Amino acid sequence: MGPSRIVRCASAFAYGSRMAHACRLRFILCLAAMLPTICLAAPASAPSPDLSAVQVVQLQLRALQHNDVPHADAGIALVYAFTTPRNRAQTGPLSRFSNMIHRGYAGLLDHQSATLAPARIDGDRALQGVELIDHAGSVREYVFLLSRMHAPPYAECWMVDGVVERAVPRPSQAL
Repeated sequence: MGPSRIVRCASAFAYGSRMAHACRLRFILCLAAMLPTICLAAPASAPSPDLSAVQVVQLQLRALQHNDVPHADAGIALVYAFTTPRNRAQTGPLSRFSNMIHRGYAGLLDHQSATLAPARIDGDRALQGVELIDHAGSVREYVFLLSRMHAPPYAECWMVDGVVERAVPRPSQAL
């Protein structure tokens, strides 16, 4: 919006008119377009000793919930950054890791909500249970396996060794 348009919008707001309505609408649309960027601003993008095991899992879940913000598979790339070197050695480069997530862990992508169970931490190992509602509305359960690293460049950082999906019993199975 150029300077002359801004002046016209400002005077329209002051005196009220149809143009004021159009300016308000433009402002709301611009704000709505920026909202995902504002809400997801500045998550940690690399492992840090300042992050707890629980915070690492929360960060990964948030990234996968909004996987394609700000670009396609940005969430998966962030998750990959928090996987242990041993995990990366097994899963391969980011492109292969991304394919694995899309094929084997699609329930994590674009999920509606997630609830974390209390973490079980024993020294440098942690288990974090998660119940989530996937994008289709189904309940899924996962367990994140984490380790605190000791070697540089990840010394004292919590990182993910793996994620296991647990079978959720159906009502008929629960009896």
